[in-house]
This record gives sequence, C-alpha cells and structure tokens, in this order.
Amino acid sequence: MGHAMSRLVAKDKRTGKMTLRQRMSRHPYFVHLRDAAGRKRDFRPEKQALYDAMWPLCVQRADLATSVVTFNGSKLADELSPKDENGDVIPETRVEPSRISRLFEEWERYGLIERPDLEMDPVTGYCMPRHIVLTDRFWQLCGIDMNKFLAERNERLAAEADGIIDTGTHASVRAARRRWYENMRMATLISRREKASKQKRRKRLSKLPLDDRRNAMAKLLRTRPAHVWRNLPTEDFDRLVWKCLRQLELGLDYEPVLPEIPDIVH
Repeated sequence: MGHAMSRLVAKDKRTGKMTLRQRMSRHPYFVHLRDAAGRKRDFRPEKQALYDAMWPLCVQRADLATSVVTFNGSKLADELSPKDENGDVIPETRVEPSRISRLFEEWERYGLIERPDLEMDPVTGYCMPRHIVLTDRFWQLCGIDMNKFLAERNERLAAEADGIIDTGTHASVRAARRRWYENMRMATLISRREKASKQKRRKRLSKLPLDDRRNAMAKLLRTRPAHVWRNLPTEDFDRLVWKCLRQLELGLDYEPVLPEIPDIVH
C-alpha cells in the first residue's frame, strides 16, 4: 500500500507539498471498458480531477486485510474541496457529496469497487457505517506487485483470523469483512445511542436552574455502576458532577432561558 501511494503521489522534500505523480483517470483501462461501464465519451476535466484525487485517498484509507474503505459523504466532499488560505472550504468550488455517490456507482460498473447492501438503523433512520470494498482490479491498476500484496494481506488475515476458515482463501477474506462490518455496526450503534442519550439529557437539564441541574446530574450518576461513584469521597463525587455538567456544556457559564410569565390582570 505504501508502494501504491508512492506511485500515485509525490512529495516535495523541500516544501512538503504533495502532487499527483500519476493521473489514474488517463489510464487505458477506462478507455477499454468504456462501453461496459455505460459511457460513450471520455471523462470531462472535472470528472478527471475527481478521479485523480479520489484514488490516493482510497488507498490511504483502506484496510489492508479487507480492502474496506469507510467514509462520510459530507466529510469526504469537504476533504476533496479546494480550501482558502484559512483552510476553509470555498463554497463556489465545493465538491458535492452527490458527485462522490455517482463516482462510486461508476467505479462499481468499472469493477473497481463493491458496494455492499447496508442495514438501516431503526432508531436514527441512517444507514449503518457507509463503506466500499476495493477489488483486486483496483490494486492492480495501482501498479503494485500483487503477489507481495496478497502475501501481506494473508499475514494480516492470519493475525485476525478466528481459526475457523483457512487463511488466504476468498472465504477468509469474506469472513474478515463480515467481522469488520459487525464490529463497526456495533460501534456505530453504541455511538449513536450514546449521542442521542446525551442530547436528550442536555435538553432536559438545560431547562433547570444550576442547583437543580447539579441535583439531577447527581441522581443520574447514581444510576451508573456502583464502582464508579459509591467509594468516592463527597468532594470527588461533587467534582464528578461538575465534570459531567461541563461535558454537556451546562456548567457555571450556562444560564437557562426561562419562559416569560405573562402578567395576570385581575
């Protein structure tokens, strides 16, 4: 993978600036399979630039054992978009996430990636971790030694194997991808549940005066496992209450906006 990056990107040792060494959009592969991918003509300059920028980004983010690349469409679009001198995305030249979705659809037709079907999180309504799987064809086009690459991948699979499937087979790769997806699925579920719970807790506590917020947070802490709070001295328990409130941005600096009570005219 390091060799693939060195073939795609060059770094100026004096300035540290990264430049493209190879423009993958100009590879004959895309001319040869143009009809199979449903295209009638060459890529436009904007599509060429997106192809060239996306290729090393996928290599950089890929998992060696499974060739899985996780991504967030909006964040990936911001990462690919031109920035101003302050590092902020220029709105007029921002890469829209829809372009990335269409690019991955086209890459799938070219046989460069696989896009597994995703499950829906019933609570948030969002898909489970979005990801693509880079095919061996993708790695071959990078110009790397596939024998060395597959040997390194098999070593990583052996390190991660559960002892059920022979290492180095297609079945072992599929099993590793299933393990990765299940692990990411559980991590995503836990993260989203914790985030939703934190938002609900903050919304509920933000309506209370400071003393009531402290009291409510203390009661919430008592619902945690006993080893977290039972053996704490009173001062440390109070500090823990303040710490949790500050994490919710509900410390001393926060004042609740209470609704105005209308004057009652008798």
